[in-house]
Amino acid sequence: MCIRTCRRRVPARSGRPHSSNRNARRDGSGLAASLCLPPPRSPATPRMREATQRRDRRTVTTGRMPVETAESEADPASTPEGDPVPDNGLRTSGMRDLGPDEMRRFRRVERAFLETAEARGYLEVRTPTIEPLHLYTAAGTLSPQLLDRVYSFLDWDGWSGERVVLRPDATVAVARWLTEHGLEGPQRLAYVQPVYRFVPGDGDREQWQCGVELFGVPAPEGDSELLLLARDLLAALGLEGLRCELAHAGLARVIFAAAGLDAVEQLEAYDRMLEGDAGIVDRLVEARPESASALRLLSDVDGNAAGYLANLRAALLPDLPAAEAPLADLEAVARTLDAAGLPYRVLPGTARNFEYYSGVTFRMFAGAEECLAGGRYDGLTETIGGTSAPASGFGADLLRLARLVPAGGAR
Repeated sequence: MCIRTCRRRVPARSGRPHSSNRNARRDGSGLAASLCLPPPRSPATPRMREATQRRDRRTVTTGRMPVETAESEADPASTPEGDPVPDNGLRTSGMRDLGPDEMRRFRRVERAFLETAEARGYLEVRTPTIEPLHLYTAAGTLSPQLLDRVYSFLDWDGWSGERVVLRPDATVAVARWLTEHGLEGPQRLAYVQPVYRFVPGDGDREQWQCGVELFGVPAPEGDSELLLLARDLLAALGLEGLRCELAHAGLARVIFAAAGLDAVEQLEAYDRMLEGDAGIVDRLVEARPESASALRLLSDVDGNAAGYLANLRAALLPDLPAAEAPLADLEAVARTLDAAGLPYRVLPGTARNFEYYSGVTFRMFAGAEECLAGGRYDGLTETIGGTSAPASGFGADLLRLARLVPAGGAR
């Protein structure tokens, strides 16, 4: 494979979608992310580097897990004593080395994850690092915000080429594998592999993800199975104080639709909620006072018992009959968590990847630390050319788990 600069005008392959350079960011970081004419490396003086890191320190939510900046997590590329390893301009920003100590922790977590998954029927697969860009745009996993964060370039073949990406998400790649192999019926798959996303400053741009995908099992059975598997995994790692946060992408859509928001307005409003804009609901209520009761549900509904959800369901259905199915899904999952003794909260306004998920979404914590996240994405296989099938899954940042696991905690 020959990688050249992206100045040249290149025709798309016949029958294959082709993405032009307008998908690239207009600033230097986007050019670097697309591998097209990367700008000169920022001056590496300590003062200038510190100023750049101060400017870029923030959390960027991408995919299933939040990508934390260097300020909020320990640097994996560090000595056992925790002193940062000098960069000296020899490493690409956002790429980490893993020394012997880090690799020992990495392997412990990887082994515990794969053994726990395999014991419940999940078989390991691995997909290529490079995938066609259109696979992800067709699946709807790349919002305009996420499209700016993929590493994209042209894969040349003679005088033509197609735009490809370094795998930004593992779920879509696993769904492609399933579709190409024509497998039907319930399929339980697991993976451990890196994903690549551009983040500002010195945040991790290569993330080692471990995750599972469950195809062919509908809600709420599939959702309950995944939540119990996630609990068992974190318990196998020796993590304590486990709790769960539940949401439902369908419920948020019902509420937005009742308020009269079109699809574009829904996505914009939801993005603002996830970015921590505390006033977005108030502004929507001010603009649409007739929908105040529905909109307030996104910020005011917060419960932690199946009985609470049953009461909420009874109160909402007269005004929002379309909310019956999402609330029934949440109620069924809540009963599973109650039976398992796993504490949880229901927060309708926290379903990440609004375009991507179709049903229950969840995040699982050990104390205050988020460990993994996932949810239901029915119809994903159909968007990439396969047959429609119920699907759900979860993923975790393996290096983050390795830092959270106590010494000797993983089996």
